[in-house]
Amino acid sequence: MNPKRRRKKIQQLKESGFDSICYWCAKPLADDEITLDHLLPKSLGGSDAVENLRITCKSCNQSRGNSLYPPGLMPQKLMASCPSKCSHKRPKTQADNL
Repeated sequence: MNPKRRRKKIQQLKESGFDSICYWCAKPLADDEITLDHLLPKSLGGSDAVENLRITCKSCNQSRGNSLYPPGLMPQKLMASCPSKCSHKRPKTQADNL
């Protein structure tokens, strides 16, 4: 995305209610610290539409990569936090005991 288009997208996000804080970690951001994160990554078919963009810090944006999950929260961590009767839990295998 070119700088002019990036500035326009940031302005559109701010006008729609997003402040200059990281969407993921809530860190306040100066204008020169803002990065745009794609909720559905471009590599997975996401677009540059404002609905698919969020204002984030560079650290959160980079650590998330092309994941569908928030920074630092991968499916294994989600499953580990599920209640024991949760349908997301997979049955233990012999590999889990290694």
